[in-house]
Amino acid sequence: MSLRILVIPDKFKGSLSAAQAARAMAIGARKAHPGALINVMPMTDGGEGFVELLTSAAGGIIAKMRTLDPRGRVCTARYGVLKGGHYLVGLSEASGFWRVSAEARSAGKMSTEGSGRILAKLMADGAKSITVGLGGSSSNEGGIGLAAACGYTFLDAENEKIPLNGFSLARLYRISSPLKPYKTKFIAASDVDNPLCGKNGASMVFGPQKGATPDELRTLDRNLRRLCRISKRDLGHSQHDAPGAGAAGGAGYGLLNFFHAERRAGFDVFAEAVGLEELIKNHDLIITGEGALDDSSLGGKGPVSVAAMAAAMGKPIIAICGKCGGTRVRKHFQSIGEIASIAINLEDAMNNADRHVRELARHHVHKHSS
Repeated sequence: MSLRILVIPDKFKGSLSAAQAARAMAIGARKAHPGALINVMPMTDGGEGFVELLTSAAGGIIAKMRTLDPRGRVCTARYGVLKGGHYLVGLSEASGFWRVSAEARSAGKMSTEGSGRILAKLMADGAKSITVGLGGSSSNEGGIGLAAACGYTFLDAENEKIPLNGFSLARLYRISSPLKPYKTKFIAASDVDNPLCGKNGASMVFGPQKGATPDELRTLDRNLRRLCRISKRDLGHSQHDAPGAGAAGGAGYGLLNFFHAERRAGFDVFAEAVGLEELIKNHDLIITGEGALDDSSLGGKGPVSVAAMAAAMGKPIIAICGKCGGTRVRKHFQSIGEIASIAINLEDAMNNADRHVRELARHHVHKHSS
């Protein structure tokens, strides 16, 4: 009977998307074991690939609409239409980091309003539920763009609407709610469990990746604290300490606080949609991985969660990664291939990640099957 291999990696940030990594691993595995039956399933935790992958897994269709990108320019974004009035929206589609050039990146100037317009359209269409994938965002504004597009108003002391970005929260004076409560159920899908504010919050942890300077990080965190105080005063609540509030520049907070969303781990949403337990059960060898695999990955990140499922079913699992740091995480895999161990330098590791992943997959599958 042919060896059945399931390839299910996350992205290698800055080098390979999850789909590209999966393809490279599959090519390497095929070289090591030409007769193998190989199934490829790129992973998504709520960011890149969320809409496309989960819509396909659920038998839905991809739809498109004109909306705004993080800088307020017109763009076209996709969302998933499922059966029974259920929808999938990925924050990265309209409001993603990838939509802003390196020179224009400024966390405090970006907005989620474009994603909010998608939510508003779906609610107007009678959506029963909307699952929002939080990941890959470019903004740091606490989700006020999402909320403003759906009926909330954010005003300054002169009773004027503030621009919907993180810097402008410094002017926030009052919040007013929509006239009618939402009938749609919202689910926030994210593997990030950070709070909104403080040293582990949205600004300090993720702001540097989005172009914020140290001074700007302090300003953005202070502005988010202002949003929390005013929300508590005007709405009677603030979910800033809830796990996941700091996801996607505080868009997690926006969904929890303004939309009363239920938070679910992005990996759990993915695993349920694709029937991951059954997939693992029906394969002999699992290959997973991501760019950085370390002990922080033990906090619910995809590859380790896949490893836990594989272990429960007695299935061997190989990890291919850019670099593996920490000792505890290594115990979850039969073998680990690191690009850092074969690349000449960091530039080679990043620029030739595809080739390195293919070679590592070939080597480790051969070692397993020999």
